[in-house]
Amino acid sequence: MPAQSKRSTGARISSGITNSTAAIDMQAFDYIISGGGLTGLTIASRLTEDPSVSVLVIEAGYNNFNDTRVNDVRTYGAAFDSELDHGIYSTPVPWQDDEELLLVAGKTLGGSGSLNGASWTKGAKSQYDLLPFLTGDDSWSWEAFNEYMLKAENFHEPTEEQHDIKGAEYDRIYHGSGGPVQVAFGAGMFGGTQLPALEASEKVWSNFSRNLDAASGIVNGGTIIPNMVNVEDSQNRSSPYTAYAHHQIEQRNNFLVLTGHRVTEIVWKEGDGLIAEGVHFQASKNDTVHFVEANREVLLAAGSLQSPQILELSGVGDPGILDAAGITLKHSLPGVGKNMQEQTKNTLTFTAKNGTDFNGTGPPSAISFVTAHQLLRNDSNAWYDHVKSNLTSYALTLETAGLVANATATAQILTAQLDNLFNTTDSAAAEIFFTIDPSSNQIGIDNWNLIVLSRGTAHIQSSSPWDHPIVEPSYFGHPLDLEFQTRVNQQSREVFETAPLSDYVANEVSPGKSLVPANATKKDWENWVKKTFTSVWHYIGTASMMKEEFGGVVDSRLRVYGVENVRVVDASVVPIQLSAHLSSSLYGLAEKAAVMIRGDWEERVERMKREEEGLERIDSAENEN
Repeated sequence: MPAQSKRSTGARISSGITNSTAAIDMQAFDYIISGGGLTGLTIASRLTEDPSVSVLVIEAGYNNFNDTRVNDVRTYGAAFDSELDHGIYSTPVPWQDDEELLLVAGKTLGGSGSLNGASWTKGAKSQYDLLPFLTGDDSWSWEAFNEYMLKAENFHEPTEEQHDIKGAEYDRIYHGSGGPVQVAFGAGMFGGTQLPALEASEKVWSNFSRNLDAASGIVNGGTIIPNMVNVEDSQNRSSPYTAYAHHQIEQRNNFLVLTGHRVTEIVWKEGDGLIAEGVHFQASKNDTVHFVEANREVLLAAGSLQSPQILELSGVGDPGILDAAGITLKHSLPGVGKNMQEQTKNTLTFTAKNGTDFNGTGPPSAISFVTAHQLLRNDSNAWYDHVKSNLTSYALTLETAGLVANATATAQILTAQLDNLFNTTDSAAAEIFFTIDPSSNQIGIDNWNLIVLSRGTAHIQSSSPWDHPIVEPSYFGHPLDLEFQTRVNQQSREVFETAPLSDYVANEVSPGKSLVPANATKKDWENWVKKTFTSVWHYIGTASMMKEEFGGVVDSRLRVYGVENVRVVDASVVPIQLSAHLSSSLYGLAEKAAVMIRGDWEERVERMKREEEGLERIDSAENEN
């Protein structure tokens, strides 16, 4: 067991970035945020706009702002499985010789938002409009929630060259102005094969056309996306740190970030009800356990793999999971760590013809978003009928396997997702992301199914916060997931064999015609897909924002059910996948969370004031009598 909590006698500080506990230990802050990633820094920044509010962010990583693996979006992937990554792996994958797949989770200020591909897209309007059904709160609908995504954004219009030559289209109404996150078409955005790829897509998929702006709430179609980059700063990333913390920390005396430490558990007050007193935190497994007090709330922003871990380590979760790990149950909440949804990705690569001009240095920005009907073609109606007729029994198997908390509710949710995929025109089933690598003279395509019906889990394996959670993504747990993933890869080869994109292709590198021949069967493609896929690292749902009877962990104001002053404020609360990269939605979530947190505190203060005034009136009346 780790050493006991230790009191500090050092001088206190309240702002800046430090990795020393000497001035923090046993101090009190209004809000303690576990995790300095995208949502954690966004909320901390917004809360500290009020100079009377103090915020402490505890982040396991360090400030790697100047590391090129962080600030240059063209180095995407270089930080994976490094010291900037938590190094979490999945359970063994049977089709890949029981190898465990890397599950990237950023371990640096800005979290995964400082390591990702910096893509700025939004989901379909109809998908956000499912959230009120799940939460009972209309403020999560597209029209209302999009205002928070717009609040985070500062959009820069493309140059004439980017627009006229490289296809950078946009509609200003769908973008924000004046927000902290800089959204722009990269100064070195590729031209070359990007537009030909979209033109070839129009020939391969029926009723497929250009979508001028993937931030419009309409996802289907071919598009050139902007990125989160600083236009005045080469291709450098507009990260959660640069957007919400760098200058704010310098300018405020109430915004403190402790790096190199992790929250190990929530400490509860003694007495009736479950009320957070503060948190324990450590620098390493054998280091001293420290305590810091929260005057108002503890906010978990450690991500979909680690926020449920903190809840379980603190005694909140499924009683069976906690008992197996030797954790004393404080509050039964069966949905913690369940309902995980993760996508799968495969990559096709091709050698470009000699002399191909890629017309840029990156990042890539061409995407084709295809619908369920476009992928399934003539089999679409049969798949829909078959899947829908079996959803009730499938949901029951999920509950029996411990992957969801409530089979009846899960069947309703899956039905809503399935109907959204097949019966709306604004959502996409798969993403085809066209890539360019000038250093190897290769062009390619990353493919993933967007809306998975599979459900997985992320649970503690022991009582030690230093043991990574056991993460079972349940890849291809539903046959439709595998069908989508197989077809999108199979049909992507067709795109590269179709003009005008085929004019740039010399030969196929992966999978290659020797491994998956031109006349390959669907089974051949399926085997290759299962053998070579990776995670997409878009995990969600492990602390779902849903009605409690649905198996939810937090309510529509992100408060943990059964706990007075703890919220989860990261991707783990997103209850269903969206046809999009996550960043814009997570920025919107964090912006909305900050408003709710402030509003709830103001309401509490006002209520206490009214109660005090009422008591004073009673005392006055009694004295008069």
